[in-house]
Amino acid sequence: MRTNSIPVIFLSSALLMLGGCKSREPASNSSATASSKASTPINSNQAGQASDANRGASAGNGTESSASAKPGAPAELLGTYESREVHDKGVITLISQLKTLWMFSSDGAYSRVSQVKGKTYHADSGTFRIDPPDKLVLTIQVTGLKAQRKIQNPPLSKTHIFSLSPDGEELRLTSEKGTVGIFRRVAKPKTQ
Repeated sequence: MRTNSIPVIFLSSALLMLGGCKSREPASNSSATASSKASTPINSNQAGQASDANRGASAGNGTESSASAKPGAPAELLGTYESREVHDKGVITLISQLKTLWMFSSDGAYSRVSQVKGKTYHADSGTFRIDPPDKLVLTIQVTGLKAQRKIQNPPLSKTHIFSLSPDGEELRLTSEKGTVGIFRRVAKPKTQ
């Protein structure tokens, strides 16, 4: 009985910390915001889908970046996100030794670097786009580390199920097996 309650305690603690960490939000809205993030994530770039299709890229232009977004505008997948935790079948695993950084820029480029104990073991880069309602499509053009860098010809395409919190600070990537990786934004995009 006791082992079944541990994941519930961790999840409850994580939700409480999430609500308490939002110092910019009024206290009366923090619990509503935390519950809406957990139950109704917002897909990046929903409002800009028509203009994105015309440009052929999913990221917004410099005037639409989340750093300068108007209140009420949907968040965009821009900036640097770092792995924090993994949710799998009710078990939450906090990430400490492994670290993955995703960098998404407004020109539609991305890069990913994965490290264990501070040493990089994987890197890839290319372009990304959003396919509504919840698909993050990566076109991987370069893989590997400096000495073993390989240009992918033709480029590889990988699709991930994703969601983005309304403020753009939390990215969730869901695997084919249902495991959810949680990433927090650690750097906002530079304004142009």
